[in-house]
Amino acid sequence: MEFEISPRAFEIKKRRILTASVKRQVAILNGYRCSFPGCDQNLMLDGSSFIGEISSIEAVHPHGPRHNPSKNGDELLEIDNYLLLCPNHHAIIDRQPEIYSTEWLKNAREDHLNKVSEILSVAKGVVEIKLDEQVEISLEEAIGVWKVNRENSSEEFWQGLLQKCPAVLSQIFPQSMFKLGSKCYVGGKSITNSGGNLVDFIYASRLTGNIVLVEIKTPKTRLLGKKYRSNAYSISEDMSGSFVQVLNYKDQLMKEYYKLSEGDKGSSFSAFNPKCLIVIGTLESELKDGDQYKSFELFRNSTTNVEIVTYDEIFQKAQDILDMVK
Repeated sequence: MEFEISPRAFEIKKRRILTASVKRQVAILNGYRCSFPGCDQNLMLDGSSFIGEISSIEAVHPHGPRHNPSKNGDELLEIDNYLLLCPNHHAIIDRQPEIYSTEWLKNAREDHLNKVSEILSVAKGVVEIKLDEQVEISLEEAIGVWKVNRENSSEEFWQGLLQKCPAVLSQIFPQSMFKLGSKCYVGGKSITNSGGNLVDFIYASRLTGNIVLVEIKTPKTRLLGKKYRSNAYSISEDMSGSFVQVLNYKDQLMKEYYKLSEGDKGSSFSAFNPKCLIVIGTLESELKDGDQYKSFELFRNSTTNVEIVTYDEIFQKAQDILDMVK
């Protein structure tokens, strides 16, 4: 016996939906609050029950509200096409698309995300985040802040975020590492006392105590300078300056290692030819062709004891780890 498949059944089979990972990202970006103007309802009840609903600005399916036939399915499944709403306001905007138009919802989303960003950022961008002790929650919140603030050019902002969530940087190191301190003095009376030059972070191995010196720039810091030859680019002034600066910190630390370690009995650390790390720029926004990628990779792969990573690389690694433990 042969069975016929109705067009409706075929349409349902082809339906494209958001993954759980994207839904989580939308919720995090919106601060787990309704983004409808004037509502701001907390959609995470008692820290465990989630009542929010993910709403599309332009419907993925042809019969949905505000569907845009000029966009393909992949475009309509991007995070920018979604906002978080309480059940009441989700129903309201979908029943009245002539009032709650695409432009209206995009403006509401942008205003809400700006508000969330301001709440997370105080005192010139120093992030105030309540972090859970579980690594995956800390990473999840940090990734949410990264997605909202990619264009933030404040070093204080990024130092504040990485200070609140040391797990982001600790994922870079092959050994088990923990944050020994932030804004550490490498030429004063002790590793945490005033009186010398400041390095942004010092991480230490849990097993050997050996340290890594970390210098933080911003996602907006340039990686490359001008085109030098037909197929080569120079390194930016900020990049080369950061490179020399972190090596200077290492040199000063090595010269005063015994004085620093003796003056800080509470923090056991070692300096066995310690490595240096620079966090700077983004690959996705700056490197547009093969010659740029090649110039950048040739430079960073030729450096000794200085590792260079970009912001999009460290947060992609954090996302990969989060996806594995979810």
